[in-house]
Amino acid sequence: MTSGPVYPIILIDNSSGYLDIIYDGEDLTNSNVLGLVKGVHKNFIAYDKDGLLWIVDKVDSHYKITGLTKILAHTVYNPQIKVTLNWTKRGEYTLKNLKKDINKQVDSDDDIITQFNEADFIKRKIEKCDSFSEIVEELNNFVFKESENESLN
Repeated sequence: MTSGPVYPIILIDNSSGYLDIIYDGEDLTNSNVLGLVKGVHKNFIAYDKDGLLWIVDKVDSHYKITGLTKILAHTVYNPQIKVTLNWTKRGEYTLKNLKKDINKQVDSDDDIITQFNEADFIKRKIEKCDSFSEIVEELNNFVFKESENESLN
C-alpha cells in the first residue's frame, strides 16, 4: 500500500489558483480523460493534518490513452475515469508557509474563493489561525460552507 497524506488535507494547485479541503482520499480518485492527459494532478500540493507536505509524483489509471482518446477528450468525448494518485513526501511544513500558499491562492482567485467574502477578510481570518485545524475551520466558515449553503437555497 502506498503511503500518502493523512486526511484532511488542504489541497493547492499553484498553476491554476486552486484551493480545496479534501477529507478522504477517495475524493481524489475521480477524474476525466482530459485531466489525465494534461497531468493536472501532478500540480497538486497537499498540506496534511500531521504537518507534512506532499506532492503527486505519479497518476495511474486503467484507462488506455491513445492519440484518438486525446483528441476526443479535447473535443466531444471526455468521460469520467478512476485514477490513483501516488504521493511523495516533501517534508514538514510550517503554518507560515501554509498561510502564505493559501494567501497566494486567494490573491490569484477569479471570484471562486472570494465569491462570498473579500480576499482581505479571508486572509485576515487565516492569519489569526494557530493550527491546521483552525485554518480548516476558517476556510469552511468563510470559503466553502457559504458556497454550499448558497447552493442549497
